Parts: sequence; C-alpha cells; structure tokens
Amino acid sequence: MVLVAPFVSPTVRAHLDEHGMGWFDLSGNVRLKLDEPAVFLDRVGAERSGFRDPADRLLKSLRGPAAAKVVLALAETGLPVGVRTLAERAGVGAATSARVLELLDREAAIMRSEDGVVTSVRKRLLLERWAQDYKVTTSNDVIATLDPRGLSHALNALASLGTRVTVTGSAAVRAYLPDRVTPVSPLVSLSLYAEDPLELMRQLGLRPAERGANVMVMRPYDRVVHDKARRLDGVEYAPPAQVVVDLLTGPGRSTEEAVQLMAALETNESGWER
Repeated sequence: MVLVAPFVSPTVRAHLDEHGMGWFDLSGNVRLKLDEPAVFLDRVGAERSGFRDPADRLLKSLRGPAAAKVVLALAETGLPVGVRTLAERAGVGAATSARVLELLDREAAIMRSEDGVVTSVRKRLLLERWAQDYKVTTSNDVIATLDPRGLSHALNALASLGTRVTVTGSAAVRAYLPDRVTPVSPLVSLSLYAEDPLELMRQLGLRPAERGANVMVMRPYDRVVHDKARRLDGVEYAPPAQVVVDLLTGPGRSTEEAVQLMAALETNESGWER
C-alpha cells in the first residue's frame, strides 16, 4: 500500500514505515517496496513542503516558546483533553493551542475525536516532530565551559547551589533510568539550564572554554524548563520530554541516549510506545 499526496512529512513517513506502507509525493519523497517482482525504491526529497496556498494559514512550525509549552503539556497531561484545557495547562492562548494541535493532527502525532478533543498522543512522534524545529544548541543561549575539577565536582555541588539550575541531557537520563539499567554511553559532559548563567559559573568555578568543555551552561528558551522540572534527591531535572528533545538534537551519542530513555519511559507512562 502506498500513500500518494502533494507532500508527506518526515513524521508521517516514519509512521507509515512502522506500518509497512510506502509513499510518494510531488517534492520527490518516494518509498516503494514489492515482493513480487522484487522492487525497492527509496528516495528522499524535500523535508518541508514547497506548496503554499496564499489562503492557507495553518501553522507549519513548532519553533518558539509557545509551541514548546503545548508540546511539553501534551507529553505529560492526562487525556482526553480539549483545546482550552490544554491551553490553560500549557500557559498559552486558546488560539495557539488550537493551531499547534492542528499541526500535530496533520503529522499523526495525536488523535482527536470529532469535536477536537485529544484522545491519544504518540509521544515519540510528537518529540521527533518538535526536533525538526528545535535545536538545543541554537534554541537556547549556550556557553561552553570547563570545570577544571571535573564533572564529579559539578554534580556534587548541584543540590547546594544558590541559583536556579535544571539538569538536562545525559545526566538527566541517569536520573530517569531504572536503577538496573546501564546508560548506553558514559557521562562525559553536563548540560545545565540556568536562570543566571554567569552566577552559576561563578558558584561552580566554571571557565569559558572553546576546547575541552565539559559543562554546557544554557539560558533556556523559556522558564517552562524550570517550571516543569522534577526534583529528585535535591536536584531539579528537566521534564522527560524536554530531556528527550535535547538529546535528539544534541551532539555525539545523544540520540542513542534519547532512544534508551524513551524505552524506559514506555514501561511506566502511556504514549511512549512505538
């Protein structure tokens, strides 16, 4: 079975692939698999639709704090949930909530009833779609720093800092993984959201570093990162959805860490299934 459309987005392509379906669109994206005769065509075209109707004012991007708030709220809110209730939980206007839900509905990241109520959220697809418009190193103000005393010094000091800090990335994965699970990669760097990056650097004794940085200090795109943090053993960690998207868009083996975290979340929270 093949889906034919003017444009098939990367998120929808991933969803179709999970169900063994192919696709063809006018921007050059093609996937066709046949057993008899043996045929396999796979061609990647545009990542975004080049077709624009002047009358089409539908949201095309999840870029920006407002969309991020809706995504984070969807990742942890109880279902079913309507447009206005979601807007209240996310702290955005109802119009923003409605537009983001329309986009996510088109991308098959959510399912809705006839009256527009969200009845199901495919959290993996949701975050993969967000990751197309969000990048941890460009969506936030980042300072690469070095703790000359090593990561253990910075980690041990987090619970006693006099400034607001929220942990994300590899260290946050370790907080959310079950005790019996070994992380897929060693901890080689620390990623921290800080309300006052310079004050955090002063308290930890961090130095700006172009090479050999082991602590990434970030002023977050929005304080929602702090507001939705989860406190564990005296340290605040970014919500799992934020950690996942930070890892999906981060360097090194962070994508593998994101996959491991999502697999762990699947055992405890609904919506993380493939």
